[in-house]
Amino acid sequence: MKRAFTLIELLVVIAIIAILAAILFPVFAQAKDAAKKTALISNVKQLATGAQIYLTDSDDTFPMAFSRRADGSWRYATVHPTPANVINVGGWDAADIVAQSQCQWANSLNPYIKNYDMYSGAAQQSATISGDTFTPGVKPADVGLTMNGLFHTWNASAVANPSLAVAFWSGLGNTALRGRSSANPSLYCGANTADCRFNPGGPTQAGGPGAGSNLSQFFGYGNFSGNYKIWTHGSTGVGGVVYVRADTSTKYQRAGTVQSPQFHGGAESDPYALWNNNGAGFSYWASSNTDCSNIQQDGTLPRYVCFFRPDREK
Repeated sequence: MKRAFTLIELLVVIAIIAILAAILFPVFAQAKDAAKKTALISNVKQLATGAQIYLTDSDDTFPMAFSRRADGSWRYATVHPTPANVINVGGWDAADIVAQSQCQWANSLNPYIKNYDMYSGAAQQSATISGDTFTPGVKPADVGLTMNGLFHTWNASAVANPSLAVAFWSGLGNTALRGRSSANPSLYCGANTADCRFNPGGPTQAGGPGAGSNLSQFFGYGNFSGNYKIWTHGSTGVGGVVYVRADTSTKYQRAGTVQSPQFHGGAESDPYALWNNNGAGFSYWASSNTDCSNIQQDGTLPRYVCFFRPDREK
């Protein structure tokens, strides 16, 4: 006579399966996130490599982090159409504006990368700015990477420590802007039409703000996505972002003091050092020197976000 499983035996088997699933599912999730992280690191590395080729064609000068209007003023706090002709509202489709937007980093570097899909990672969620509509036949890029705006038209030979200075990073957290790209941080250029660039010992522009001013702007993008997080990978308290340095060395770095307060003490090592589980506390502190030792203290010289200064020595 055939013997069937008893109810107790079935329950035991189900319990064992449930225990194994509880053990293995987190492992599978971690492996999946690790794969996404590796893919993003590869994308950022390729972006930096494309920038190096761009440098050889551009007198060793980094691309424009933001575009310039016909009157000479700068779109320093603007999310630019990407590709340059993809937005067909708000005047962005005018021929002269498209030509200006083409000079911004995400568009000017693309011929060296040849793939707008490299500008984001699988963990980043696409978010469209309210009111944007797209040009038929032009595919909007999802852009989750940002250029360090302090590198705007900066000469590569003037980068003090290429293995330290951040050139590009996943500065949109878990968000990728649909058809738009930006610099983060950006220089403060004001409404002035003078040239605008990082100036270690002075203002970004002639006639611009000077003593004690922070002449860089650091952005969060929570207004573009209701699920916005500063971390590109991981959840609150255990996340991080990907950085690529001026020498193309690329790495994932955890962010925020909530990670390990004893190691993340200041903005010289982590631009999110004060971020916590309550979502409060960017630490984009500014400094007027090359080692970030006088953060928020110097009231006599212009200051810039210390972590992203291209002249940082350590």
